[in-house]
Amino acid sequence: MSGSLALGAYLALSALAAGGRPEAEPERPEGPLLWIHTEEAARLPALLALAERLEPEMAVLATIPPGIEMPASSGAAILRPAPPERGGTAKAFLDHWRPDLLLWAGGSLRPGLIARMSGPRLLVDGAPQPRLLASGAGWPGLARGVAPLFDRALVSGDTAAERLARAGLPGERIELAGPLDAPAPVLPCNERERRDLAQTIGARPVWLAGDLPLAELPAVIAAYRLASRSAHRLLLILAPRLSEEAEALGRALAEAGLRVADRAEGEEPEEATQVFLADGPAEMGLWLRLAPLAYLGGTLPGGPGGRAPFEAAALGAALLHGPETAPHGESWERLDTAGAARVVRNGVELGRAVEGLLAPDRVAAMAHAGWDVATQGAEVANRVADLIRETLARARQPGRAAPTPRLAAPAGA
Repeated sequence: MSGSLALGAYLALSALAAGGRPEAEPERPEGPLLWIHTEEAARLPALLALAERLEPEMAVLATIPPGIEMPASSGAAILRPAPPERGGTAKAFLDHWRPDLLLWAGGSLRPGLIARMSGPRLLVDGAPQPRLLASGAGWPGLARGVAPLFDRALVSGDTAAERLARAGLPGERIELAGPLDAPAPVLPCNERERRDLAQTIGARPVWLAGDLPLAELPAVIAAYRLASRSAHRLLLILAPRLSEEAEALGRALAEAGLRVADRAEGEEPEEATQVFLADGPAEMGLWLRLAPLAYLGGTLPGGPGGRAPFEAAALGAALLHGPETAPHGESWERLDTAGAARVVRNGVELGRAVEGLLAPDRVAAMAHAGWDVATQGAEVANRVADLIRETLARARQPGRAAPTPRLAAPAGA
């Protein structure tokens, strides 16, 4: 079955299927309206950040499937559940909102929503899954009817590009780009304190065990002992995950025979200090600016998982982590692939990694690769925002015919 016939049949049958009563919608704002849709909750932060970037040039409507929990705040976007494809619900939704442009994020495509959109359509992070369609995947030829509806697709990798090309999207409409990420937060830092501490530490080699739970302290102590064999002036900055665990961490470090300076007591990391103990996680921006190499805690086997790694990579830290990377597994995988991070599984591996990365040229190469990965999302966001503006400008040119879908939906759909 050809793509156009498959899509026409799909739209006809979905129009005849029983549909729920259309949900009451808020009033449509004046001016141009961008409609953003994703099937995945993990993509929402980046898309909502994009909406803030485009404000006040245009209003933004963001939709997600009803099964995904709505975030507490949507910032500049109007956040709504996506309409079902069946019955007349999708048509009523689009008749109400009259979006000027559709930005679809991810490869899970819904033919009934995409085909009924009458304006330009853009795809970002497209076709990462083997199954291109979120609905109608069992219909022969349906993907070849849906993929060509997009005016432009930004994809992160040759595999995704090939998948869209096989589905019928012309190659000249496919553009390779990195993933669209939410911008990494810039962790704050008291510059005067950073300068004073940097002067106190001087040229000593420094590494950070940040966001560290008490359960991982034995592994970190073992790592310090191993790494300090070849770096006798090595300083460990230890930032606890929980402020209430700082006292217990300090006692355990002292019992292990390590010389500790306690920031909560106003102590400084003097020449004889082996561990500088922070009083909690609040000053991670300061410690990451002081330590070129950081292990992010909670990630060793059995751990609870750690914090988002891009905020550390964006500050120029080379990163070490354990295998427990949820809920940031995709970010860690990208950093590992780029050579910006390294996986360790116990204290011995952590110590060997620290020992091997104390050379400035090695840690600098990792840090540079991490910065590239962490900031790539901002470059992609700029490209997507520019593409949205350019597409809207072309669509609104005087005398230009209003865009129409490649295959009109059946009457009443």
